[in-house]
Amino acid sequence: MRVGIISVYTDYHRRGRHHRGALQPQIGPLIAALLPPDADVDVVNDTWTDPDWSKDYDLLFISFLHSDFDRARQISHYWRKRGAKTVCGGTLASLYPELCRPYFDAVVIGDPEPAVPRVYEDFCAKTLKPLYRALAYRGDLVPLPRLDLVARHQVLPLAFEVTRGCPYTCEFCVLTGIGTRHHTRDLSTVVEQFNAARRLLRPLVPWHRRWISIFYDNNIGGNLGYLRRFCDAMRPLGMLWGSSVTFNVVADPANVERMAAAGCRLVYVGLETFNPAALSEMRKQQNVLDDIRRVVDLCRRHGILFTAGLMLSPRNDTIEYIERIPRYLEECGVQVPTYICFETPFPGTPHFTRIAGSAEPPLLPEVLLSDLDAYTLVTRPRHASAEDFVAAFKQTHTEVYGLRRRLTKLADDLPRLAAAGSLGAIALDLAEVLFDAQPLARDRSYIAGTDKARPETVPLTDADFTSAEERDRIMKPRQVSDAQGRVLPHWLGAQAVYSAKGRIRVSAAPMPVPVQSIPRGAIPDPAH
Repeated sequence: MRVGIISVYTDYHRRGRHHRGALQPQIGPLIAALLPPDADVDVVNDTWTDPDWSKDYDLLFISFLHSDFDRARQISHYWRKRGAKTVCGGTLASLYPELCRPYFDAVVIGDPEPAVPRVYEDFCAKTLKPLYRALAYRGDLVPLPRLDLVARHQVLPLAFEVTRGCPYTCEFCVLTGIGTRHHTRDLSTVVEQFNAARRLLRPLVPWHRRWISIFYDNNIGGNLGYLRRFCDAMRPLGMLWGSSVTFNVVADPANVERMAAAGCRLVYVGLETFNPAALSEMRKQQNVLDDIRRVVDLCRRHGILFTAGLMLSPRNDTIEYIERIPRYLEECGVQVPTYICFETPFPGTPHFTRIAGSAEPPLLPEVLLSDLDAYTLVTRPRHASAEDFVAAFKQTHTEVYGLRRRLTKLADDLPRLAAAGSLGAIALDLAEVLFDAQPLARDRSYIAGTDKARPETVPLTDADFTSAEERDRIMKPRQVSDAQGRVLPHWLGAQAVYSAKGRIRVSAAPMPVPVQSIPRGAIPDPAH
């Protein structure tokens, strides 16, 4: 039996390029490890390479983000027409299973570990069900991912997840939408799997690509006591590593010292904004704006590269604020963030639900689900026109990511990291600053409704459709707002998956979603 696992990707810069950076989807190796050892498994990270359209699959798992849904359902249709059964999962599938069900043979709600073995067993018994609801998280069910299947398609193949979720409730985050939780695993098992992964990769990749590990945790410091024990367990291994943490974790010198001694050489922190009003609305109370410079210097003094991302808030930020961002970055020591994007109201999040209830239309007209990629303006700005807001974004982006600013960052970072003897952090800094620049596309408006079409395609032909109606159902993009910018009502039917402490939430059935794609400018009748 041939099983495929595809992590769907659409280029958020709309160039149709793959993203072969250090961070790659890890759901494929995890699902593969949940299947029987004798299964013939093909893992495809769409970020790295296109699927091989000539391959045949018996069972196909498809994972995707909100903005990838249109491509995901087309991929599903392509292989369903060729005899495969398709299964989807991810945050959108968990929040809106009824939206997904017409396009896939099965939908998985929640974590993959309890569900994937059941899906496989039912498929083999020819009793595949349309819906699988995962049980509560169990760390003992998390296997060693099949890193060997993607080792040559990753810059840093030693990729792991130690904890899952985040205890904070940031309003824009899809983790808050599906239900706030933070789970830890037995550390002896983590260390055992980590060492096994190093042995697994030894014949496949050179030593320098096994020198550093990336932990894909949403917040590896979500439980500070566990983080300290994790650092104590990592220190004897002599490995270098990086991960995401919240600001409060690295604001404590004791945490930073312990992490550095355990081999941490990079942290990513969601700074999000320098605007206090936006920060308050995001419910990001763990960030302290006046303390950023001290924290950045503290990390560098211990040989840890501090990286961060920024979002522009259309409902809070003014043109004057956006134009001051380069100065704020210089003053706090970050200099060049990992990215600058737009705050995006992902359906199912508290942010989306709140602005959907606004008296005035909160979104731009005829926003598509594929526009919700964080690099397309979809929210109607309060203090400027959409065109002026994007113009300020472009001006700031060009200044922040210019060669002079990037060299200034290196001149600021490298002596401090060198003083700490942190060659690993220096290498990571050079790689990010010099080789991961993302210039703006000149042929984009960056405004939903007027931006260029996405270039990715699936090789479907007329023979793949039984009618014009079926073609429209598969090919027409999903819409989020109407011609005035109001949220279409079926998007208000999201269901959370988890309640307190990660328990599975028992809730009423979600609002049905119309199967037919919604024409631009039309508001569907919720009764259909």
